[in-house]
Amino acid sequence: MKNGKVKRVSIGMTDTTFYRFDPHLGFWGIPNIERDAMFPQCRDAVIRVRHNAEGNRDKSFVPAPRRDAILCAGGSHTWGAGVPQERRFSDLLEERTGILVFNIGHVSMGLDQICLAIMTKSDFYSPSVIVVEQYPWAIHRILNTYVVGFLRPHFYFDANGRLKLQKVPKVARLKVVRRMIGAFYAYRKELLQFRAGIDLKEGYDPRTDPIFLHWKAPYYEYMYRLADGILCAIRDFCGQKKIRLLFALNVIAQQFGKKSESSLIDYDLPRKRLSALLEKNRIPYVDMTEPMLAAHSPDDPVVFPDGHINVKGNDIFARGLDDKLRELGWITR
Repeated sequence: MKNGKVKRVSIGMTDTTFYRFDPHLGFWGIPNIERDAMFPQCRDAVIRVRHNAEGNRDKSFVPAPRRDAILCAGGSHTWGAGVPQERRFSDLLEERTGILVFNIGHVSMGLDQICLAIMTKSDFYSPSVIVVEQYPWAIHRILNTYVVGFLRPHFYFDANGRLKLQKVPKVARLKVVRRMIGAFYAYRKELLQFRAGIDLKEGYDPRTDPIFLHWKAPYYEYMYRLADGILCAIRDFCGQKKIRLLFALNVIAQQFGKKSESSLIDYDLPRKRLSALLEKNRIPYVDMTEPMLAAHSPDDPVVFPDGHINVKGNDIFARGLDDKLRELGWITR
């Protein structure tokens, strides 16, 4: 940066200021980038965002022998959208436990990309525990092969029911090619939704989002089956590496509003399905829904208007993780 100045940028939902193409994960953070960012959910605040040499919004990594380390993976809540770096739950968890905590969360990451990031980067960090933060509504990303201008690697089942990985094509490094392929994927997705009687293109309304509708549940059966396979892959990998795995289920924005007016609409449905899958696969998890909702009020919220957890929410999240890790006996300090 010239003259020591840091550029200021406004960050929107599809902004890619901090991201670039990655041949293995579709996209990843740009290393050593630093900006003063203004987020739409907290427009009055200017927040310094800095990526380290590995492209993560985290402290500089120094290889050194260590007995314990926690690796946090997830999407924009883990990355810390709208929150100063030192006030994120990963940094607060490090303060509470005295254990080194690394953060490899990135905006718009799907569970499939999180799985691949764990498999390709855990040896570098040598964690004893991996925490995966999952925003339940965002589970649908495993069905989307094009996100924020990038093609994503994704899993699928072959004719024999085996989980397979579709890698990112080499030509996807070219932006114009990504746009062309992305336009096709978007058309195909809308066509499938149209055939299923779903229209989310014009004016999103949570009351019509099929992920919350009991009578539209069959549309997402393949998604949950795929999530089941990905969860098993993460669990088995961590087992082979002798890494303890903990999932943290976040509360979704719709649960802070009015309660559903119909028994056919359940804003808690994605969390229930994910919880069932985690229990089925014997993966420990902590559900942040109750403590988040209990601490929330219109005058003192735990989330921003768009649903991302704010500083207060991150503190609750860190406490919940600390309590769960101690309950499991994974932290004894």
